[in-house]
Amino acid sequence: MDKMTANEAQEIERAATDPADTRGTSLEPGSLAEVYAEMSKRATAEAVRIGVEVGTRAAEKRLEEGKKEQAKGRYDRRVRNTRYLLANYRNLKDHVKGAVYSGRKVNESAIDILDGLDGFEYEENYYIESIKQSQQRTLIILTHIEEMLNLWRISCEQSQKPEDLRRYRVVYAAYIDPEKKTVEEISQENGIEKGTYYKDLKKAMKPLSALIFGIDGMRLA
Repeated sequence: MDKMTANEAQEIERAATDPADTRGTSLEPGSLAEVYAEMSKRATAEAVRIGVEVGTRAAEKRLEEGKKEQAKGRYDRRVRNTRYLLANYRNLKDHVKGAVYSGRKVNESAIDILDGLDGFEYEENYYIESIKQSQQRTLIILTHIEEMLNLWRISCEQSQKPEDLRRYRVVYAAYIDPEKKTVEEISQENGIEKGTYYKDLKKAMKPLSALIFGIDGMRLA
């Protein structure tokens, strides 16, 4: 191979150092800065996208937790209000003595009335007085309670668990029977301890709440 002449060596060196010969290539002055700028832009966009996704998932999680907490609060209120209704059943019956139920006089159903009271925290007396605003309103609620208790009785009678029917008898004696009895009398009649009596009343509120307030009452059962 012929040796490179001095002129040829100078030409190659000039071409390697002359910016004009690198235009349009990746070695063009400023091209690296533009690449870095583009990379930074894409990285920022990706970071924003990831941030939005993470934020959205967190917001959805908080919303779902809020819904569960709200549903749990509604469930607890309905169990408590079921206890109010049963504990005041005789009181409500006294309030409507002599009144005759006529569904044509009102447009409200029992569920309408109960749902209207469901969104707020009420003390027992205020809750019951809200129902007693009119005799017709009270009759609607009483009729509903009696129908749901009858459904529960049928369910307990068909149950394979003897404690279910016992719980119905305990609830009926404690809240519904016109003849009032003491805790001791009811416990003795059913062959149970006082502690079991109170446990039976507590456990009965769950199915009765589902019946009286509708299927929503069972969602967190």
